[in-house]
Amino acid sequence: MGRFALLLACWTALAAARPDPARTAVLANTDQPAGLAIAREFMAHRGIPAANLIALPLGRSETLEWKDYATRVLGPLRSRLLATGLLEGKLEETADARGRAGFIPTGATRLQWLVLVHGVPLKMAPSGLKGLNPANPVKGDHASLDSELALLALPNLEPEGARPNPWFGRADAEAEGVIRTARLDGASPETVLAALRGAWSAEAKGLRGRAYVDLGGPYQEGDDWFRACLAPLRELGFPPDVEETKEQFPATARGDAPAFYLGWYSQKPAGKFGQKPTRLAPGAIALHLHSFSAASLHIPEANWAPWLVEQGAGLTFGNVYEPYLSLTVRPERLLKGLRDGMSAGEAAWFATPAVSWQGIILGDPFYQPFAVTLEAQVRAASAKEALGDYALLRHFSLLPHPLGAEDLRRLQAAADESGRLALRLACAQAEQAAGVTRPWEDPLDLSAEEGGLIAEAARFVE
Repeated sequence: MGRFALLLACWTALAAARPDPARTAVLANTDQPAGLAIAREFMAHRGIPAANLIALPLGRSETLEWKDYATRVLGPLRSRLLATGLLEGKLEETADARGRAGFIPTGATRLQWLVLVHGVPLKMAPSGLKGLNPANPVKGDHASLDSELALLALPNLEPEGARPNPWFGRADAEAEGVIRTARLDGASPETVLAALRGAWSAEAKGLRGRAYVDLGGPYQEGDDWFRACLAPLRELGFPPDVEETKEQFPATARGDAPAFYLGWYSQKPAGKFGQKPTRLAPGAIALHLHSFSAASLHIPEANWAPWLVEQGAGLTFGNVYEPYLSLTVRPERLLKGLRDGMSAGEAAWFATPAVSWQGIILGDPFYQPFAVTLEAQVRAASAKEALGDYALLRHFSLLPHPLGAEDLRRLQAAADESGRLALRLACAQAEQAAGVTRPWEDPLDLSAEEGGLIAEAARFVE
């Protein structure tokens, strides 16, 4: 249990650095009122002042031309932030070739976070203008709206290619004028709200479930990142199921209560985690790395980012255009941030290499998946709630194996009380490892059990 005392110390130390509601602004689109409803529910839950809601008429297209971005989003947003005191500076009358009015910062910005909600445009199309640095190997001013808006507190910069994220790998970075962004978005307002409320439930009760890691992508570098996630997941008490082939997890694989899904590489949702019945656990941390995983948020069957929101992800990621592998979110750093006690948004920015580029972060940046200690989750576990079984599974996974007699007795008692398959299978496996034989006295009701879990239990019995 010393590991958890260390984690608790990290969480306490980081508490003061978590997102500040008073320094968070929310951007909504008056042309899509459903997003305004999401914004207000989110702001009420997080205590964000009503004055920090900025609603602008932004149309209904996901893609903007640069001049539309400049005149309909960036300029009006800066004006409103200046009026609220969240931004300090002066707007100039002259505009650059992309239509951006000049901006001169005159003091430190109070704004820390900008949260975009459903209905706000997603990305800017390439302008065709040539950049100022012909030697830059990463070309183009096409970018996600979210990543470009991270620079709104700075003077207008040349947007040709990515810029380093000062928060990447640095929990204590100076802001350097970069505003961290996140997005509450997906194919429909209903799925966005369901995923958001799931994260709040997980924050209140603890993130509970299992972990699944899909290796076998096209580049060794990326596989190394995902492989580096295996040990931290085990240390957190989520020993992962691992798929190591070039294919996705097969449809027959186990897929009960995914609290973590980390994998790559298919263009469209496929395999076990591309099936509608494979619902993610409330508040799940999910990433499927693909170059165009957020090319659109309107059609979940065609893009992984909206699909994972549809399936209930509390935090997920995507790319609106080709990002290049080295500039995509780093899953092992994401886990390090979460393990060290960062909020979902902080961990996401800790894991994101670049700004003014292609990535988006989908989820409540305030979300704290480990706000409730495992000890508290175990005390609260009830036979009436299936997810409570997964808190117990996490607890027993962290004990020395094979289990000692007293720990095995406690697992047996919990499995008997629950009567559900995940806990009873884990108990039977622990008994086998300890050289104990104990027949199941009660028949199992498999009607509500996940098919892959049933298949795994059948293989064990066989």
